[in-house]
Amino acid sequence: MKFRSVQRQPFFYILAIAVIFLSYLVMKPFIAVVVIAFLTALFFKRPFEYFERTFKGRTKLASSLTVVIVFFVVLIPLILIAGLTVSQVLQFNKDIGGGEKVNIASVVDGGNELLSSLPGIDYRLTEVGVGDWIQQGAKAVGTFFLERLPDISSGAFQLFTFIIVFIIILFYLLPVQDKLIKFLKNISPLDDRIDSIYITRIVAMSKSMVRGTFLIAIVQGIVSGVFLAIVGVDYVLFLTILMIFLGVIPMIGSGFIMLPIGIIMLFTGNIWQGILLIFVNVIIVGNIDNFMRPKLVSKEAELHPALIILGVIGGLQYFGILGFIYGPVIMILLVTTIEIYTNHFHKHRFSRNKQL
Repeated sequence: MKFRSVQRQPFFYILAIAVIFLSYLVMKPFIAVVVIAFLTALFFKRPFEYFERTFKGRTKLASSLTVVIVFFVVLIPLILIAGLTVSQVLQFNKDIGGGEKVNIASVVDGGNELLSSLPGIDYRLTEVGVGDWIQQGAKAVGTFFLERLPDISSGAFQLFTFIIVFIIILFYLLPVQDKLIKFLKNISPLDDRIDSIYITRIVAMSKSMVRGTFLIAIVQGIVSGVFLAIVGVDYVLFLTILMIFLGVIPMIGSGFIMLPIGIIMLFTGNIWQGILLIFVNVIIVGNIDNFMRPKLVSKEAELHPALIILGVIGGLQYFGILGFIYGPVIMILLVTTIEIYTNHFHKHRFSRNKQL
């Protein structure tokens, strides 16, 4: 029996769209888990291949050992850090909202002394005005994180479900990464060269945001957090997470937290503490990026800092915590699409019109 495929193509496309939409609804709660599992499979490809060679092609054993490594090296530390962070953010919001631990008299006095030394400036700070500004800003930061960090205590069952789904997906993704990429190329209507450009850019940007940008931000945040703890600053874990988040955004970084704290300490008479924080931020933390980025970030993932800023902030706004990956990937897809159109389609169209 022969199928009249040409006549029935419209019905097939309608059916395909319906199936894809229904599949999306089924997978929607776990899309973030699938993305994380795919990124994890990319980063742990070498350990998997090493185990596969060691055990002579026994892919299930190699995949199992890789998942065990991911569980103990990545999952458990992340769960513990997330739980501690949520707890400290809640305490931070409670203290700031209640006006506790907000001693700004010395800050106001130091600020007014500085203002009085400047000619032509009659403005003076007040404790009420500065206190309200600090509390509103700090509470907004705390609320922002509470909306995006998982509540470990109230979502234990959901977290357990996500971990199980993540482990299962990772187990089956590890052996088929190359086959999956080849499958995507086969079903794509675009030329294989264009498919390769898209896939290469997406993989490179995803790796760069996690291995490069995020890893650099983690190192900068941890180093800054250690020195905040040395000088006796409260909420060190929360501030460390905040500095890691800010470190993902180009031209902002941990200095957005460290420098104001250092200046406040100078105003409040904590001279060596303030000088230490400013020195560490400018000399040590500032050079971590210069040292690590060339080794970790691929040239294929180069993107203008303005687009990275828009991607990270916009991604976090619309996609939640994974937006710091989604946003830049979408931006590099935009840039790649424009480049492909300019280099392939536009030139071809222009040369064809010229011939006519």
